Amino acid sequence: MGTMMRYVTAALLAVVATPCVATYYPATLGAEVTTVPGLTEPYPYKHYSGYLTAGEGRQLHYWFFESHQSPSSDPVLLWMNGGPGCSSLVATVGELGPFRVGDLGLNMTLNPDTWVKVANVLFLEAPAGVGYSYDPTGVYVTDDTQTADDNYLAVQDFFEKYPEYKKNDFYIAGESYAGVYVPTLASRVLKNPNGVQFKGIAIGNGAVDFPILGNSLIFFGNYHGLFGQRLWNALTQHCCNGSQLAQDCNFGWDITDDKCNEAVDEANNIILHGGLNVYNLYDPCSYENEPEPVAFASPKKRSMSQHKAQRLIMKSLNRISSLNRADSPEPMNIDNPNCVSEEKRNLNSNRNDVKEALHVQETPAKWEPCSTKLNYTEQYLTVRDVVRELVDSGRLRTLFYNGDVDMACNFIGGEWFVQSLGYRSKSEYKTWKAGLVIGGFFETFEKNITFVTVKWPGLCRKDGPDTP
Repeated sequence: MGTMMRYVTAALLAVVATPCVATYYPATLGAEVTTVPGLTEPYPYKHYSGYLTAGEGRQLHYWFFESHQSPSSDPVLLWMNGGPGCSSLVATVGELGPFRVGDLGLNMTLNPDTWVKVANVLFLEAPAGVGYSYDPTGVYVTDDTQTADDNYLAVQDFFEKYPEYKKNDFYIAGESYAGVYVPTLASRVLKNPNGVQFKGIAIGNGAVDFPILGNSLIFFGNYHGLFGQRLWNALTQHCCNGSQLAQDCNFGWDITDDKCNEAVDEANNIILHGGLNVYNLYDPCSYENEPEPVAFASPKKRSMSQHKAQRLIMKSLNRISSLNRADSPEPMNIDNPNCVSEEKRNLNSNRNDVKEALHVQETPAKWEPCSTKLNYTEQYLTVRDVVRELVDSGRLRTLFYNGDVDMACNFIGGEWFVQSLGYRSKSEYKTWKAGLVIGGFFETFEKNITFVTVKWPGLCRKDGPDTP
């Protein structure tokens, strides 16, 4: 995580720090968080939590952290987790946020690699029905369009509540299904900024193009030694007309060849049901006989984030009919170890003292890492046209970054998507370093596009190696 943080912040968030004395507005004072239950050391910086109003009175929860450097001049970065339906509090206490919950959920410490060191970071739980966010009607049926509209209204409400930040540069970032959230929200802000100083977007391991992800996942599996030669021969013979070139293969979209279907099903079962961690191929699975967390975790038999990752892969491959259905009313029956125990890295957000500290006592919902009550319709197979619209405006910087061992939204698909945008490369694909250590690879394209890989991290988890 340290490696990823250092590059992403350098690539997108570099600003000039100047001393300041903050001016606080009534909304700021009313939302200030003065204590975080379970935090084992003091947090000396200002942070705020509350609700932003979206369409038809929907209330979206936010947690906003002032930059450690210069809140008055550092950029404001809005962060969204994916899913669809997963809470950005997962990132607050387990990824790029200022806090980090231990693996067994027994304490919470400060994150030395937080992005809050260089930016004012706004974590948004969206859409309504995710985390503490709620709809007063109790109806949680939504789609990509309504989510983008609601997120736009929430952004406007944020800057009304915190007008002192409206002059700061503003960036929108997120991971996984935020590959849809980020560009669709960015399109609305770009068209109607209402004074917001919108400067760019960053998408990490993004679900930006499902057909591309479907094809790239099979190549990822083969390149990482998950398939034997017999299976790879069957895949290329029946799905690629005997070729091994990516452009000749169809591993997941509208497959009509029965033998191709059989080969892809076998490959998918290895990836999804072979005891592998879809977020990080090389991360060991955690077993259910680990000690249960006492204070901060909500024990479950399996991780909702793992469920969401598998659902994302299955959608990208269009293989739902031949695998356990992810949209079934019953949880997917997976016999493999729980590879990603998100609950063991998260604050127990249903405790009364936590809800009181975050000013969310009014929420009618039980907090979950990923929502089980959200009825979400995904409208985009690809966001290519939306991203092109943003890039062609000439007003934004665009960063795509991928941890190179994530399978759910793998780096091969990320690179193919950037290439599919059609912009000319301006640099060779080459290494970047954090100090003396090679951190990954990058390539720049015309119109301020950068594609970056980061060695070892999966889907923006805390598994990336720190560097000196």
